[in-house]
Amino acid sequence: MISVSKTVTTFLGAICVAVALGSPAQAQDARVEQERLAAHIQRNPTDYESTYRYVTISTELRDYEAAVGALERLLMFNPNLSRAEKELGFLYARLGAYGLSAQHLRTALAAGGLDPSQAAQIEAQLPDIEKRTETSRLSVRMHFGLRAQSNANYFPANNLFQVGGVGLASPGARKGDLNAFQLVQAAHDYDFENQRGDRLETRVTAYATEQFRLPQYSVALFGGSIGPRFFVPQDFVHAFSIRPYLTGAVSMLGSNNYLNTGGAGLSFRAEFSPDASVDPGFEWRSLWVDPGRGIFGPPPYSTLSTLATGDVVTGYVGGTYRIWENVRLDGRVAYSRANAGYAAQSSDQVDVQAMLRLEVDPPHPMIARRWTIAPYARFTHLAFDMANPLVNPFVARRDAAWIYGMMLDAPVTDTFGFAGNLEFARNDSNIPNFKTQNVSVSFGPTAKF
Repeated sequence: MISVSKTVTTFLGAICVAVALGSPAQAQDARVEQERLAAHIQRNPTDYESTYRYVTISTELRDYEAAVGALERLLMFNPNLSRAEKELGFLYARLGAYGLSAQHLRTALAAGGLDPSQAAQIEAQLPDIEKRTETSRLSVRMHFGLRAQSNANYFPANNLFQVGGVGLASPGARKGDLNAFQLVQAAHDYDFENQRGDRLETRVTAYATEQFRLPQYSVALFGGSIGPRFFVPQDFVHAFSIRPYLTGAVSMLGSNNYLNTGGAGLSFRAEFSPDASVDPGFEWRSLWVDPGRGIFGPPPYSTLSTLATGDVVTGYVGGTYRIWENVRLDGRVAYSRANAGYAAQSSDQVDVQAMLRLEVDPPHPMIARRWTIAPYARFTHLAFDMANPLVNPFVARRDAAWIYGMMLDAPVTDTFGFAGNLEFARNDSNIPNFKTQNVSVSFGPTAKF
């Protein structure tokens, strides 16, 4: 319970920090200072430090056009200001003008005059920015490491089971375990070069674990999606796009194929500004679950599984909003309807999740990229259509799952770094078989190409 308390406290504390940074009083003070500096640099156009201070405040207020204008004016008076070129390059990247961004950043490096940490920032981020200007863009992220779990066998917290409505005490117990994990994520975009930004997006994920003490709970998952993204010209938002796609996944449990899915979806994206977007959509998937390979074993015990052969339709709305220059909030709400061949495994599910990304300066100035600390929370409510006679013939299963966690992403170079995660998961159910708790900690190196 100490770990849970600390996680919740940290999560609430991070939200308080974000609210404080984005409060109306804070923003009002910043705007007053911005207006004062705007008047000052109009009278003193070569006051470099005041201009840079004005650019910093304008960026924090997300007034990027004002910041760009001030830097462009500064370069008119002195074209050799490498710091101004650097700041302008990163601003253009934020606005999505990657060609102009790369041009200014290359100019800043060539001009010299930057301190080592400023040059390191450019060298770390320029390859990613230049990649955004290519017709065919591939990016890969890998994460390897170790993960410890307090309840690796997903055992009921109170060691109680119901079988046919009769309560039994289990002779077994929860078992902790350590596993090695590997995660590879690849994203490829092919630009159609039609001036609108239309492109073909392909996403692939591979994840695998090897349990040290409980090999039957080792998992492997391979999934992906592919589909074009079409941008629709309009005057209401910054950008609007539509993406129809195909999706599928294959998973293994132990050494056997357990779950296969395939389907299609349609997603939309409305970008209100470079810092705010909403992504609604819906998806259909057909599921095939091997009834003899699940955690609960062959029929009839496989009917205890949450997943079952059938199909799932999901509607969702996601979004992201940059509250402040270094604080971003991501969220998603989804509803899923699962129709299984066995009615007791048909269900409705509501899922709500949120993550607060806090970017902080790294401990050494030569580490060019900011580190990210991200507290998150997730709530899932699962309701089955009818009672399962094998468990309790009179009670339909209802679950309420809570997850609290904290993620750390700590790049060290432009390619390598470290990442870690601390998470507490709790599932409250009206049937004791499915009441579980689990604390997990993971850490390991990352690589990005």
